[in-house]
Amino acid sequence: MAVESGLSLFGVDNSANVAAAIKAQAASQAAAAATAAALKVEYDSLTEYKKMVTDLLDDLTGSNADHKKLAHGTLPAGKLGHGFPEAEALFKSYDTVITELQKLSKGLADQIEALGIAISTAGKGFGDVDDDTKRRMVAIAETAKEHYVPERDPYLEEQRRLAASQHPGTATPGAGGNATGGNH
Repeated sequence: MAVESGLSLFGVDNSANVAAAIKAQAASQAAAAATAAALKVEYDSLTEYKKMVTDLLDDLTGSNADHKKLAHGTLPAGKLGHGFPEAEALFKSYDTVITELQKLSKGLADQIEALGIAISTAGKGFGDVDDDTKRRMVAIAETAKEHYVPERDPYLEEQRRLAASQHPGTATPGAGGNATGGNH
């Protein structure tokens, strides 16, 4: 009978289709196994990276660069002298530097903490993260936004230049001879 020789009732060779389906399934399983192995490596790498980030945060928190310690070591006003404009200007500069270092230290600690949270929650999706972690991430983001100074952003000008060079409609001339496609 025709079915026994691998041909269907319609004269199509089913054995080729079955073999192709088996090969496709085997390739899919091999790809899934490779993906799982790659994800395991990524997870291990993220775990090691999170430990490194946590260690950096611990080092910063206990060091002289901690924003809380910076505040304790400041000079009192008048320590550099009274009645001298130069001494007052020097103290004002000193106070500004200490204040900016405190902000930098606090911001760095927050960013390291946020990076650690992001690494530990990677792959979960924001919906599966506990409420305390979500609130902490939102608080860190809001603090960063409050302290963001566009004039200090080294990438902002480059981003603006790139955005300005990519005007919509100018890349490909349209019908009618102009960039937008009309006959204006």
